[in-house]
Amino acid sequence: MANKKFYYRNKNKKPQTQSQDAAADTLYTAEQLAYTLAELGISETTCELLAKGRIATAGDLIKRTDKDMYKVQGFNKKMLFEIKDALRKVDMALRAEPQKPSQQLKQIEQKDGAPNSQKPQRSAPALDKQEQRSSKFGLADRRAEKNKPQQQPPQRTQRQEKLTEPLSVDNWRKIMKGGKWGFSDGFKTVIPAMYDEVFCFKEGLASVEIDGKCGYIDSENNVVIPLDYDIAMSFSEGLAMVAKGEKCGYINKNNEVVIAFEYSAGTPFEDGEAKVKKDGKWATVTKDGKLTWI
Repeated sequence: MANKKFYYRNKNKKPQTQSQDAAADTLYTAEQLAYTLAELGISETTCELLAKGRIATAGDLIKRTDKDMYKVQGFNKKMLFEIKDALRKVDMALRAEPQKPSQQLKQIEQKDGAPNSQKPQRSAPALDKQEQRSSKFGLADRRAEKNKPQQQPPQRTQRQEKLTEPLSVDNWRKIMKGGKWGFSDGFKTVIPAMYDEVFCFKEGLASVEIDGKCGYIDSENNVVIPLDYDIAMSFSEGLAMVAKGEKCGYINKNNEVVIAFEYSAGTPFEDGEAKVKKDGKWATVTKDGKLTWI
């Protein structure tokens, strides 16, 4: 789905090369990159602060280093730990800090055989290309501790708790078969792989896409809201942001328009409020449509 189209862009971040963006797309799935801050479980206070820095999705976060995050006014160390923990739960991480020129020069000198000091230095185990790329974008660094070399770098392992009973609807897992998407409860397929894209169930409904059009299904795979929208985000507090053409608004579970289609961007509702963009300006909107410009 094209949910990312209606999200913030951070004006404070440093320009990134096309190769970095391409590598990030390779490391993470489109579903991971499209996670909203609320879906990551980040607190409302932190979400509001990041929204002012035009950060609204996991895709926005993983392009930033620790130092980049501190450029958001009011950001603190506690928030950094919160964000890192939230990203770690979905197998993501902030981008690693780039090497300083002095470090790069030292590596070149070692490679060319130039002496760095009179005393021999022990080198750290070499990283393969996949590890170098992972470290560059903030994933786990597999290098051994300084002065403790080992023959092989430790392999990253992912522990997954063994299920003893089927997952609840909101925790159903996405599955792919033949290029199409569906859902599994951890034991069996509960929604057949028949959609071009699906998003996780929220409040009993899931957003699905076929041939570029989006709508919603229930846990029995019944289409409860027709696939009439160009974009359809997950429900939150009974409302969902949907878009037709270049404008977005909000609907309820009866497919009734609650907030008119007159905005160019929008975020999920949280504690009775959402962020919307109109005429280049951001505002907070309540469920009755009242705007407070930011």
